Amino acid sequence: MRHSTLGLAESKADLARLDEMIATLKDGDADLLKEHLQSARQYLSGAMQEQYLVSLEGARTALDIVLEGNIRNRLEKTIAGLTDDISRASRRPTKQSKQKP
Repeated sequence: MRHSTLGLAESKADLARLDEMIATLKDGDADLLKEHLQSARQYLSGAMQEQYLVSLEGARTALDIVLEGNIRNRLEKTIAGLTDDISRASRRPTKQSKQKP
């Protein structure tokens, strides 16, 4: 398994995007979705890539809870972008893979 190689700037930007999504959701309206986003935030902070991706997928599947279409679409795009970020980072060569035997 390859671990996340998000840089500090990328991690901070993704954390800010997660915080923005969490703040968008009102208490009681989408508790399950908010729970998935909060879990994703914790896993990103702890560099736990697999759990982070599972939480993002859970958030994506819980988007039906959000009734307002514009907000749901914006959240869906942001979740897709976060998933792309971590997937792209995991495909980057690591220092170990660059070393010659």
